[in-house]
Amino acid sequence: MNVPFDREALAGIARELDVDVRRASIRDMDRLVNAVEERLGVRYIRMEFGIPGLPTPEVAIEAETRALRERKLGHIYAPFAGVPALKQEISRFARLFMGVDIPADCCIPTVGAMQGCFASIALASRMRDDARTVLFLEPGFPVNKRQVKLLGIESDSIDFYDHRGPALIEAIERRAQQGDLCAIIWSSPNNPCWIVLNEEELAGIGRICDEHGLLAIEDLAYFGMDTRQNYFVPGEPPYQPTVLRHTRRGISIISSSKIFSYAGQRIAMAILSPELWDTDAPDLEGYCGTEKIGRAFVPGLLYPLTACCPESPQYGLMAILQAANSGDRSLFEPAFEYSRRAREMKRLFLENGFRLVYDNDLGEPLADGFYFTIAHPAYDDGADLIAELLHYGISAITLETTGSVRREGLRACVSLTGQELFPLLEERLRRFAAAHS
Repeated sequence: MNVPFDREALAGIARELDVDVRRASIRDMDRLVNAVEERLGVRYIRMEFGIPGLPTPEVAIEAETRALRERKLGHIYAPFAGVPALKQEISRFARLFMGVDIPADCCIPTVGAMQGCFASIALASRMRDDARTVLFLEPGFPVNKRQVKLLGIESDSIDFYDHRGPALIEAIERRAQQGDLCAIIWSSPNNPCWIVLNEEELAGIGRICDEHGLLAIEDLAYFGMDTRQNYFVPGEPPYQPTVLRHTRRGISIISSSKIFSYAGQRIAMAILSPELWDTDAPDLEGYCGTEKIGRAFVPGLLYPLTACCPESPQYGLMAILQAANSGDRSLFEPAFEYSRRAREMKRLFLENGFRLVYDNDLGEPLADGFYFTIAHPAYDDGADLIAELLHYGISAITLETTGSVRREGLRACVSLTGQELFPLLEERLRRFAAAHS
């Protein structure tokens, strides 16, 4: 079908589904685009949903199948703190790819990074009854803000757009001095602007967390996907930047969904600094039955959430980590496809009148990765821009949805746009440019 699509038909579908594109969440936008595709018989360039688009490594599938067939795990509960052999491999992975020594006891499988983040935020909010505010370094993953709302605690934010390097640390320091913060949370590489915090920034955040008694929650959902660096030689720098090198009060959440394309089995890794594991927080006693943070995290929080992480995916993840820890780089190489897609898609948008919103990383060019951010000179409101792009068969979400101060922009995810769709994207952008020059 030629673009733009029938405007009245699209507006009618949005009204019927009660979707306001100005405030649409990722799921809302996904629901709207699914309905438009079905009813109008069209295909969208899907950039709203950050779901992996690559096959799962065969080594994980084989290991999980063996665990079910040979170990006969289907009828028994998994160990609450994780399969011991997997915990050892996570510890090795942290040492070989992050450059940090973490005991296996401090390495916990979780039901996806989503659960790891939720449990970490809940832990932070119960450590001190007089500190119940989470500081987000924005933009970020929208669902983390929903988690904070669900927990009934407060949040505040500092945006990367105007705060990097010393300016970021100074802003965090000023905010921490108010005394009501319990945690700082961020992603790096960042969803959606794809900046990567450097060691100086992480050292500053770590120092502030130690000095003010805050929990540093580091969402490494896109571990190792900064394509400017080669993180994949085990035991050799450069290592994945991590706050765990700089604080006694850190939790790193590592997803298996993106870098290992293992999203469907919902398994991730929560790595707690050993000093945090053994720290006492007296106010935890009334919520988790213990003052010890490590015990509060595993039986106190994870157990009432899901009892345990399913065991067969733990064997799948263990097989992936064993291979990676032994030097098998083939496990990482498929994810480079995302950077190839990002490079080409950014080129197409820029050539057709768009610009990048978050357009540099401390003065250096951004890496090409899972996300990028765009705006168009004809629109100073991202909601108006996405409302128009929907008529051209292109979907995304507003930067406002991610917590960004930049209201003019959109978050674009590359995961579902394979090379076979590039000609379609180019044609639609060309028509959009002709109508909005």
